[in-house]
Amino acid sequence: DHAIPAGKSLIDFEQAMDVLSESEKNKATLYAMNTLLIAKGFYSAEEFRFQFRQSAQKQLRQKKG
Repeated sequence: DHAIPAGKSLIDFEQAMDVLSESEKNKATLYAMNTLLIAKGFYSAEEFRFQFRQSAQKQLRQKKG
């Protein structure tokens, strides 16, 4: 696999899909997608954090409204 340190291992993809809840699968998917997009230079971690903060603020306003 790509960047697994020596002596470490990762869960098999199919096994992970079998054992994770839908919420956990969504979190893992978002983490993987954002990690790849940042690593490939599509956006920076700072840009992600800014967009995340904007979205969070909008959601919080909607809860109050």
